[in-house]
Amino acid sequence: MHTGFSWVPPGKSKYCHPTQLDDVARDFPGLKIVAFHMGYPYTDALNMVALGHPNVYLCLSLLVPWALTAPYKFAHILGEAIRFVGPDRIIWGTDSAGYGAQIGAASLGLLDFQIPEEQQWKYGYLPLSDEDKRKIFGGNLGKLLGIDTTKRRGGENAIHDSLNDNTQKIVLTTCTESNYKKLK
Repeated sequence: MHTGFSWVPPGKSKYCHPTQLDDVARDFPGLKIVAFHMGYPYTDALNMVALGHPNVYLCLSLLVPWALTAPYKFAHILGEAIRFVGPDRIIWGTDSAGYGAQIGAASLGLLDFQIPEEQQWKYGYLPLSDEDKRKIFGGNLGKLLGIDTTKRRGGENAIHDSLNDNTQKIVLTTCTESNYKKLK
């Protein structure tokens, strides 16, 4: 029984359809499969595959910025994934084109993200709890990799570069017009 991990990068769509994971997940139940981009644009197909295979994990990579830029679409994708696999097999990831500040802003957007009440009512999605977010933001990946996420590496200095004694805190801001003028 293989117990490694399989990280499959995107490629030609005809070779990346989530239903192709069905046989692999069934033939190798000890293999932990992390499906990037929530299977987009085939999220429904991936949800059905993951429903039948507890070794398939769904990764939010590439889609995280949608928490800010397309919140209803993002809520629908996340709400459906939670409906099919629950919050224990969804993993946060960036794998996103863009600058660090964009990814950071998207991360903060997800931190504050909530499935809109309208979609909760319309589709029966549950609101995201703080525990759900802790699982998605690192707890699930930590469990998958055998890492204890309750212990923070670096303690108080975790926000500093541990290789450089002369570091300062990193401040993340989104680029508004007033911030842009200050940066110039």
